Amino acid sequence: MKKILLLSIAVAALFCSCKTNKIKGQEPIIVTGVPEIVDYPGLALGKAVPDWVIAIDEGANKKVSKALKLDKDTKIFVVTNKGNDLDFLKTWSDQIDVRAEVASSLEQAVAQSVQSAFEGTDATIQEKSRAFNIYSASMTNMTLNGLEKEASYWLKTRVKKPELKKAKKDSDYIYEYTYYVVFGIDQELFDTQLEAAMEGIEDNTDQTQLLKDVLTEKLHETLISDSEKQDDWTSEYDFYNVD
Repeated sequence: MKKILLLSIAVAALFCSCKTNKIKGQEPIIVTGVPEIVDYPGLALGKAVPDWVIAIDEGANKKVSKALKLDKDTKIFVVTNKGNDLDFLKTWSDQIDVRAEVASSLEQAVAQSVQSAFEGTDATIQEKSRAFNIYSASMTNMTLNGLEKEASYWLKTRVKKPELKKAKKDSDYIYEYTYYVVFGIDQELFDTQLEAAMEGIEDNTDQTQLLKDVLTEKLHETLISDSEKQDDWTSEYDFYNVD
């Protein structure tokens, strides 16, 4: 009886101890290294960062055209790249990356259009894949005449190296450039070249013309829809220690 009583007291004491001294898990460590802007065009003159750059950073690309005061019929492509070599970022973004961005956007639009065009039909996976490959190749190889550079900008930022508690000298920071560029093309001119590219496709099937007509319509609808959203026409890559 005494043993039972002592055991009951021990259990009660342990229970009370657990209630008063709650077991807490280890709190997560959150590292907040906010980049500090150290240079940009016009800094010495006290100019502010343009609104269209801020809109891109916030992911509100549909506000870019408004901030740049572009015509409402202008389709835009936004390219953002980061790295430690500003000259390389400018060259890559202005000459190469914009082509890749346009091609990627068209490829996505073709995929959506092919899927929509074959919806409700008994087309096989092979037929869908063949249509995508044929029309995607034509669209991505399309040379957009009239694509113009509307604006560009860069920011230089620094952030303390994560292994240091406090930065005391210049080498304690990691420096980085972010390059922004916006390209635009008149919507009507874009549509004309799109239709010409579609007409030039050689697809020797019984339903070639029907498929072309349906795909042209679907592709146009998809591109118009994405153009209005604007948030899908962005590419971003990181370039560090580029040789």
